[in-house]
Amino acid sequence: MDYGKALTFITEDPRWQQKIATGIGVILVSALLSVVLIGVVGFLIAMGYCVRLLQNVRDGQTYPLPEWDQWGEDLTRGFKLFVVSLVWALPIIIFTIPTGIGAAISDNSRSSDPGQFVGSILTICGSCLSMLYGLFLALVMPGYSIAFARDEQINSGLRFRDIWGWTQAHLGDVLMVAIIYLVASIAFGLLGAIVGALLCIVGLVVTIPLAALVTYLFQYHLYGQLAYAHPMSGGYGGRVEYPVTPPSEMAPGVTPGVGPIPPVEEPPVSSTGEYPGSGIEETPKPPDTPA
Repeated sequence: MDYGKALTFITEDPRWQQKIATGIGVILVSALLSVVLIGVVGFLIAMGYCVRLLQNVRDGQTYPLPEWDQWGEDLTRGFKLFVVSLVWALPIIIFTIPTGIGAAISDNSRSSDPGQFVGSILTICGSCLSMLYGLFLALVMPGYSIAFARDEQINSGLRFRDIWGWTQAHLGDVLMVAIIYLVASIAFGLLGAIVGALLCIVGLVVTIPLAALVTYLFQYHLYGQLAYAHPMSGGYGGRVEYPVTPPSEMAPGVTPGVGPIPPVEEPPVSSTGEYPGSGIEETPKPPDTPA
């Protein structure tokens, strides 16, 4: 894993200025229009664009940063990956229910009431479960993103058992990617806010979308490196698939699924009386001993 490459690859592209400028525009317009939900479309396009980046890194392309020339296809890819991510995140949504109920009970109860205690317990339990599952989600996010990028099918990103098996098989690299991405996303966000503030606040219009875009590119380049180093082929969970020879290509006399038949050993022939015409002389019997 080359973690530095996940950042430096951007400026290595001959057209990186045009591509980054277009990406900043997409993020900025999406953020401005998100108040009327139209901006969601732009974020889905950016998500689909990042899927193509993952695929290019996985395939070993020299300049993996894609062109912004597949708007409709990127929208479809992004929407599918959003559905996959939403399904994986459903438990967090469920865990917020006891948290909300507990908060409501606590707000409507006095400190001495039993309801205050019950509400606090529900809030704490719901928050802890949400946090634990959030950590789990961060761990499996590379797996389901890579699985989806194989064929861009929603069901591929929802093969829970196989994706978890792949994650366990490469837990060291996956864990490092998750940690480095988390630290980098915080650093990029802070850097964008600080630089934007130093540029008389107006710079935030550029630096905040730029920080968000670089974070996405950094994340999916790391996922592409994981896919390149540990490809998901056949059974994602590390199961070995043995090649099967078609019956038409088998040697004559071989039945599919049946091993070679051992030769049958003929019993030794010791008497022409038992086997007439065999050419073996019969051994004369000894005379009977008189009683």
